[in-house]
Amino acid sequence: MRVIKSRLAELDIQLAYDDFGAGQARLVELAEAPPDYLKFDRALIEGIDQAADSRQRLLEGLANMAIELGIALIAEGVENAAETTVCEAMGFEYGQGYHLGRPVSGDTLAT
Repeated sequence: MRVIKSRLAELDIQLAYDDFGAGQARLVELAEAPPDYLKFDRALIEGIDQAADSRQRLLEGLANMAIELGIALIAEGVENAAETTVCEAMGFEYGQGYHLGRPVSGDTLAT
């Protein structure tokens, strides 16, 4: 993984890990070949504003770990303002979800 990360850097290509927190968390990869961006799975983000303290602490701990490694955070599945507020407070720089914008087709992007 380090070789791939090094080669991508040579090509000025950034690396992102998707669906972090779903299935295998790839914690070892975070330390050995940290990505430029880490997109947290929607299962961790949905309802985070109303989630139990233990779930909020888990997400915040994972976010802090990634931030300390210099990784930019992306929250997937942001559906309301309250989730946005909580994610921003935890250090998420980017978000994806209906609250932030509806999907558009490729044809719309081309015009």
